[in-house]
Amino acid sequence: NTDEEIRMIDDLVAQKPDAIIIAANHADATVPVAKKAKTSGIKVITYDADVADPTARQWFVNQGTFTLVGTALVDVVAEQAGASARFAVVSTDPGAFSQNSWIAAMKAQMQAKYPKMQLVDIRYGLGKPAESFSMAQDLINKFRGQLDAIVAPTVVALPKVAEAVEQAGLTGKIVITGLSTPNDMKQFVKRGTVKTVVLWNPVDLGYLAVYVAQASLAGTLKDNATQAKVPAGRLGTRDAIASLEDITAKGPLTLKNVIVLGNPFRFTKDNIDQFNF
Repeated sequence: NTDEEIRMIDDLVAQKPDAIIIAANHADATVPVAKKAKTSGIKVITYDADVADPTARQWFVNQGTFTLVGTALVDVVAEQAGASARFAVVSTDPGAFSQNSWIAAMKAQMQAKYPKMQLVDIRYGLGKPAESFSMAQDLINKFRGQLDAIVAPTVVALPKVAEAVEQAGLTGKIVITGLSTPNDMKQFVKRGTVKTVVLWNPVDLGYLAVYVAQASLAGTLKDNATQAKVPAGRLGTRDAIASLEDITAKGPLTLKNVIVLGNPFRFTKDNIDQFNF
């Protein structure tokens, strides 16, 4: 709830902490309270979800650019189904900005690295399990024998796509990958229906955000740094960058004052039991 988040941040600002770390529930609505915190001398770090105005905070700790995520998904398809694979997408809503941006990044990676790969169809599960399952079934029936992979860049759709492929008796015949949580995908990964689930590691993301706040407070990471190395404990170091280009559904996007966690994390049968979320 955006109103509740704003109230909570307001309450925290009144307590005058040295720093505050925010995942903005609503990019625009959170700007005024973030600016209030910053102008009162509090170091404001956003992570996971940024505020719309980068001047309202010091740094944004980004779990992974659209470019990195889209690239990772297409690379998995190429590795497991071949560089000339024919694949489809089961997304959420036709207007979903994040999913459409990941798809735009996937297309850019195909054009750059896999010119023979084909995205043959995109279906929309509308964020509903039953609808996502139905869309996967439609794709399987439409392209029976001619579909090498299905990508589901949505937590809701990926397990339902895996379920549809299992029910169709096509485990091992259609490569499945996408974005989802380990807990939702463990059974399918262990059965071999899905070999790779792509996401970021939320533990590492929060861990990095704390190190960024500490560096900002210590003065080792200046607000106006054009490029700097941020020590991040067990993660090593991460680059703080004043300006970073990304691909989105609405065209190029320039991210300001950003630290990227790194390449998306790959959950496989070898590591998925180590995670519980």
